[in-house]
This record gives sequence, structure tokens and C-alpha cells, in this order.
Amino acid sequence: MVERRRYPRYKARILLKYKRLDEPIAKWQENPEIENISFGGLSFNAYERIPVDTPLIFEFQAFTGDFMMRIIEARAKVIDVKEDGLTYRVRVAFIELNKEAKDALSAFMKYLNPSIG
Repeated sequence: MVERRRYPRYKARILLKYKRLDEPIAKWQENPEIENISFGGLSFNAYERIPVDTPLIFEFQAFTGDFMMRIIEARAKVIDVKEDGLTYRVRVAFIELNKEAKDALSAFMKYLNPSIG
């Protein structure tokens, strides 16, 4: 089977919170369980069903190679949702990362897999 993904995925345990951008009074949802993360997006479990194409904003803490913890902010959109028992497995694609966020995410990917250095 040929891998079709543009970026490799990595399992990671990180502190994460997200908020829907399509609801004016949306509250931050904190500490969803992360399935995996890549340079292109992430997969997590949510307690609410989030429709495909819903815009979200994420903030998460990530270690980098210099043993620093950095806060990364990313805008994303939901590309897939599957019911998984009491939760929903949500996959998102990052749609907006500023240069600082891209650099921090790149350093985090290298921290997770030093061979990509």
C-alpha cells in the first residue's frame, strides 16, 4: 500500500485547546485526546460532533529541540468526522500558520522524530 499523505503523522501527547470560529460566543474546548499530528493537520477526539468544513482555531504547547515549550496557534478546518463510541474522531487540516507557528511546528516534528532533522 502506497502512503498518500503529504506529511508523516506522529503520535504526541500535547496540551491542546480549540474553539469554533463559526459561533460568535464559542468557548474554548480544552484537553481533547490527540490521536496524531503532522505538519498538515491533526486528529483528535471531541465530545461534540463538529461538521465538516467548520473553521477552528487551536492553541497547543509543543516541545522543540532546544527543550523549550512553545505555544502554537493555528487555524484549521474540519475535513472528516467519525463517531467513535461516546466521542467523535475529528481530522483537521491547518489552513493558516504564521511563520513563527510554522517554525515551532517544524521544530516540534523534529523533536518527535530526530531523523527528519
